Amino acid sequence: MGFIPVILTMSGAIMLFIMVVKQSITQKRNNVELLIRQVAQDWNALTNQELKFPTSLDNLSLLIKKNKSQLQNDQLLKYDKTIKSNLFQAKLLRVQHNKLISTRPYSFVAKLFGYKAI
Repeated sequence: MGFIPVILTMSGAIMLFIMVVKQSITQKRNNVELLIRQVAQDWNALTNQELKFPTSLDNLSLLIKKNKSQLQNDQLLKYDKTIKSNLFQAKLLRVQHNKLISTRPYSFVAKLFGYKAI
């Protein structure tokens, strides 16, 4: 009997860990991209500006911050209801993603599959 069952059990646990971490990282990345697209679409609808897809979160945030002062009162209410919360959620998910791939056991999986910080 020996070490073969121990080795198989450990390799199975490691493979399961890698699969779960990969799925978590992929899900966070997809959620960030989805929220960026949603914010850009809402901003387009609110201001009638054409934004190029996909835009980065930093560029989008800078554009919104720069042009927010030009919005009228009813547009500001719509901004507070839709865009502000989605933008905050996207920034929060980006921070969580970057923190996740920089921690020790998860950074190995991120390097293995080529994930980089957003």
